[in-house]
Amino acid sequence: MTGKERREKMDLAIKEILILFLRQKGFKGSYPHFRREQNNDLNLLTFQFSLYASKFVVEICNCPTEGYQPGWGKFLKPAECRVNYFGKRLRVGSLKNKKDCWYSFEKESLFTNVYQE
Repeated sequence: MTGKERREKMDLAIKEILILFLRQKGFKGSYPHFRREQNNDLNLLTFQFSLYASKFVVEICNCPTEGYQPGWGKFLKPAECRVNYFGKRLRVGSLKNKKDCWYSFEKESLFTNVYQE
């Protein structure tokens, strides 16, 4: 299977499984960028895929609910805010695993569905 085919299968699994979960948790937006208002913060979440391998990370951060003024441009409304605009952000799983945590779907297994997993 080519990298493009693996990516298409992963995109489909994310859209069928994870986006439903994110919507249930109050997130809005469209794939790969999501946001929700909670506890006077705007929680941002994005999926970032590698250009070189079949893997991705989920990055998260918070910003003010009214939006954000980056140092390089105009004021961004909440719907325009993206995780990659912020220097202070986390990758899901990195703290727990004490390393940069990428989810790899490069190798398929006979015993599990790497896309649903």
